[in-house]
Amino acid sequence: MALITDLRHFVNEDGDMADMPSQARVLVKYCGRIVRAVTSRRIATVDTGVKCRKRPKRKPCPGEIIAFIDERHAISWSCPVCKDNGIISCWEGTIWDWSVDA
Repeated sequence: MALITDLRHFVNEDGDMADMPSQARVLVKYCGRIVRAVTSRRIATVDTGVKCRKRPKRKPCPGEIIAFIDERHAISWSCPVCKDNGIISCWEGTIWDWSVDA
């Protein structure tokens, strides 16, 4: 099952991270690290260096997330080891967007 994330839901009127429960904050920071890794580089597919969040059989997955900006201008990401994956939309102009144009 893919994690579908619209980052607009996690920022306040000032553009900062909104108040939210701690579990949600952890997940948003995870997505933010993926967005930052993709937008800070100008290559097609990015080895983000972000460790996979999954814990198959209660052990940390050893994979690192790979990601790219797809044709819809969303960031598609996945773990090549456990196949965890997702799509992050509406990341442009957020605090996690490190693109040169931001």
